[in-house]
Amino acid sequence: MFYFYFRKQKQSMRQLINAYTINGSLNEYLYFILIPCLNEGKVIKRTLQKLLKLSGRKEIIVIDDDSDDDTLAQIRSVSGPISIIERKLPNARTGKGDSLNSAMPTITKMIHEQKLDPARCIVGVVDADGALSANSFYKLTNAFENNQVDSVQLRVKMRNPHTILQTFQDIEFFVVNHLIQTIRAKLNAVALCGNGQFFRYSTIVKRLGEKPWGNALLEDYELTLRMEFKDIKTQYISDAYVDQEALTSVKRLIKQRARWAQGGFNCLKYLGHIIHSKDMPESQKLDAYFFFFQPIINVLADFSIMFLTIAFIRRNLYKPIHLLTLLVIMVFFGLFFGLAFTMIYLREIRLTEAFDLLPKLTKAFASRRLTPLKVILAIFLVSYIYAVLFLSMMTAIYHLIIGQHTWDKTKRL
Repeated sequence: MFYFYFRKQKQSMRQLINAYTINGSLNEYLYFILIPCLNEGKVIKRTLQKLLKLSGRKEIIVIDDDSDDDTLAQIRSVSGPISIIERKLPNARTGKGDSLNSAMPTITKMIHEQKLDPARCIVGVVDADGALSANSFYKLTNAFENNQVDSVQLRVKMRNPHTILQTFQDIEFFVVNHLIQTIRAKLNAVALCGNGQFFRYSTIVKRLGEKPWGNALLEDYELTLRMEFKDIKTQYISDAYVDQEALTSVKRLIKQRARWAQGGFNCLKYLGHIIHSKDMPESQKLDAYFFFFQPIINVLADFSIMFLTIAFIRRNLYKPIHLLTLLVIMVFFGLFFGLAFTMIYLREIRLTEAFDLLPKLTKAFASRRLTPLKVILAIFLVSYIYAVLFLSMMTAIYHLIIGQHTWDKTKRL
């Protein structure tokens, strides 16, 4: 990851310098932005206002999944090209994939009624708390000008991280996941995220039908696999991003990551298809195998760390100076990746601010700086967060064993 990151520095700088350069016309494509909602009254109005302020042609389709708060009232208080799909129980709250699929007939109807070219209609997904960077439609338009590109994933970051826990999540998404996507791009195996995914309507409907999403708890990765089976190419855009709220408590973080882990296990049903597929490139198969087996490797590694640490302490228990010295040395060796990711994060944030990519309503972030203490704490947290996320993996495995496949959504602040 570090090799590809530093190798691409000159290219990345050129991309940032041309952050608002467009090859064609900004109005060449019509973007259908899907926003699934379940009790999003606290955030949906702000999200809609931010989207409407961005240049470019767009139709915003909000899918309300039978909310019992003021979500619908907040949506209706915003004027603009906004449509609402209201799902009602018992045909609601059946998963994010179902929710997104329910909007496809509406898009089809709009395309027919307005006599639009389906190849120039782009479907995107933005979370109810999401905001696109100011140059997003410029970069998306440039990407879809290439007829070989039918799917695009924007970079993801957290909005306004205040606490150390939120800063960790921003480092994880804006740096670590970014570096992973950079490697995946080399393997032609870019993974879609639940937020900031876009695809060409004509290609997806032709190859996957009008219900492209599955209903795994990780519906974004399930869609990634479905696209790869049909040789649909996804491009990763690193110089435009979608941001979202970071979680504020460790308990919510563990619960969220447990849901994601279980969603990954849900996608194991495609393993046989991957193994026997003659159309899926070996590089994509390699990425899928790693994705599936990484959680198992992580669990084994965590148990190994605990066993070896206890064995080490017991062996050196009566040599306190020796024990303390070696523990300090090991802790600092363990900080290497946390230090590296945090330093890259600080650099990336400075570049993001310098090239004016922040959404207009979130520029207050530019005035916030990490203090030296917060930087040190971030390094420790990024280095040792696996100790906390181990609980997420155990929770996911437990739910699989007892057959629990439903989750409560993450609550807003």
